[in-house]
Amino acid sequence: MDAEIKDDQLAVKIYGLIKQYVNRTTEEKSGQKYEDFKNQKNAKGKINYPEKYLETREKICSNAFLAMRGRRDKDFIEYFTGTICSVPQWMPEADYVLVGQALIENWELVKTYSMLALSACSFVGKSTQNDDSKGDEQ
Repeated sequence: MDAEIKDDQLAVKIYGLIKQYVNRTTEEKSGQKYEDFKNQKNAKGKINYPEKYLETREKICSNAFLAMRGRRDKDFIEYFTGTICSVPQWMPEADYVLVGQALIENWELVKTYSMLALSACSFVGKSTQNDDSKGDEQ
């Protein structure tokens, strides 16, 4: 497989793993399920996220980002598999192999993609009625 295509697939898969971790952990820690408010929208059609949900999500992303930032080699691999993979993750066999090999052969790339994904997942929007922010995806 072409290295560029493989890196693109890895980036997409890492983003999905991080997003799943953030979504599930946010729901668990905030006590608020996305399904319960996803249809509550402001005048611009953006979801009105509960403040507690937003604060919890930002804290989860920030904590994971900072925890990853200082880890290297096996310490990063253990953190990734022990934390990000601590929530149920659906992964076809090919993705499992892709992520597993990347963790062993190029953990730095996995770390970079993970930190970028955490940053991207930390913001989903604001809960105010006047919101004109771009974020709206969970």
